[in-house]
Amino acid sequence: MIYNFRIDRDNRDEVLRRLRENQLLCQGWGGGTEGKLSLEREDYVVACRTRYGLTSTRIPTNLSRIKDLRDGDLLVTPHLPKNGQVSVHIVDGDFPTCYSYLDSDDFHLNNQLLVKASYGLNGSVSIYNRLFVPWYGKLQWLRLPVLPIEEFEGIFRQLIDDLHSSPAKTFPRSNIDEYLNSLTKELLKVLRSSLSKISPSISDISFEKVCEYLVTESGYSIERRNIYNKVGGDVDLKCVRERSNISPFESGQVTLFVQIKKHAGTTDDTAVKQLLQMMKDEPAADGCVISLADDYTADAKELAKRHDILLLNGKSLSQLCLQVLGRRPDAVAGD
Repeated sequence: MIYNFRIDRDNRDEVLRRLRENQLLCQGWGGGTEGKLSLEREDYVVACRTRYGLTSTRIPTNLSRIKDLRDGDLLVTPHLPKNGQVSVHIVDGDFPTCYSYLDSDDFHLNNQLLVKASYGLNGSVSIYNRLFVPWYGKLQWLRLPVLPIEEFEGIFRQLIDDLHSSPAKTFPRSNIDEYLNSLTKELLKVLRSSLSKISPSISDISFEKVCEYLVTESGYSIERRNIYNKVGGDVDLKCVRERSNISPFESGQVTLFVQIKKHAGTTDDTAVKQLLQMMKDEPAADGCVISLADDYTADAKELAKRHDILLLNGKSLSQLCLQVLGRRPDAVAGD
C-alpha cells in the first residue's frame, strides 16, 4: 500500500534530523511534553481532540490509519526535505512493530515510524517533475495527514527503482515542453498497445482497417484490396490520389501500393519483395510497408532504400494515427 504522508512543516528540520540519524519518520499530534497520546490508546481519537482543542475528530481519526501500516508500505512526504521537493520512505515492519511513542517531546512529534529506506532526502526530487504531474494535480486535496494514494503507486515505485539503481540521478523541475513530450509518449504508448490488441484483418475493426483509414485521410482513395499476381506479388491496398489535390499545376493520378503487417519485434524483407513483384507491372507506382513492429531488418531497410519504398514502423504509425485522430470532428467536439 502507498500513502500520502503530510508532516509538520513547522518542525521539518527535526523531522529530517530523526530520519537521517535514526530512520524514524515522525508525525505530530502526539501530546508534546505531556505525552499520553499514543496511537495505541483505545480512546486516542477523543483524547487527541480534547488535547488540541479540535472542532472535529477528522484529524485524529485519520491518524488512526497509521495502525493499518504494513511492512514495505510506501510513505510519500511532500515538501520534504524542502518546499517543492518530495521524498519516499519504506515502512519497516507491520504496525505496531514499526511504531514507537515518545512519552515527552517538545516538538509534539511523539508518533514515530521506523523506515528501512528513504529516497529523495538529498533534495534530488522536485515535486514539479513531469513524472509526478498526476499526483501533484491532486495534492491540494490531500489535506489530511495519512491518505491512501494507490492510483499513484506505479509512479513512486518507478522513482524508487530509478534511485536504487542510480543513486545520483536527479528529477528536476520540468518545463511545459518536457511535460507535453512526456504526455505525447504516454499517448503513443497507449495507442500502440490498443492497436496490438485488435484483429489483423478479419473484421471491420482490424489493424488493416485502421491503416486503410490513415491512407484515405492522407488524400488517397482505395481502388482495390488484397491483390495477388501469382508470381510473389502481394499488396493489401492499391490506392490512388489525384495530383491536382496537391497542386493545381499537376494533373493525373499517383498510385500507391501498400503492404500491411501486424508484426511484433521486427519485420523482414518479405513485404518489400512482395511490393516489388507487384510494382513490376506498374513501375511508376509508389510503395509503402506499414508494420506495427519496432523496426525492420537491415535487409528490408537496404532493399526499401534501393527502390525508394517507404517503411513505417510501429512508432511512426502511432504518431501518424495520433495526428489523424486529433483531426476527427468528434475528438475536437469532445464527444
